[in-house]
Amino acid sequence: MANLNDVKLSGEDILKKQFKTKVKGFDPDDVDAYLDQVITDYDTFHQIIEDLYGQIGQLQRELMDSKKKLQETEKDDAEMHEEVKTYAPRRSRSEEFPSVSRNNGENSTNMEIIQRISALERKVYKLEKHVYGLQNE
Repeated sequence: MANLNDVKLSGEDILKKQFKTKVKGFDPDDVDAYLDQVITDYDTFHQIIEDLYGQIGQLQRELMDSKKKLQETEKDDAEMHEEVKTYAPRRSRSEEFPSVSRNNGENSTNMEIIQRISALERKVYKLEKHVYGLQNE
């Protein structure tokens, strides 16, 4: 692959070039006019190359920034998934409420249900009190 260091002539080198003249040589004015056009094109190409190197650097920085943002997003997603807890029931419904599935005594069944609802209300109330306490602070 070619490199800018491989370029042998600059616009100034072309401009300062002096050709030897011979009796039946080229018209010096015609050669100078042509070399002026070559110098202009040469400088234009050099400027284009510098602009392209600048764009490459900018795109590489943007790529690195995008990679960093993607890594941060993936890290945040991983942390969020670690915080999410799922509910896994410990017992089946028939094990939790044996008297409901067996129909052994309606009074004991109703009493167990009332006790469980009362326990749940206490847990929910304490949880709501805690949540509201955080919001008021």
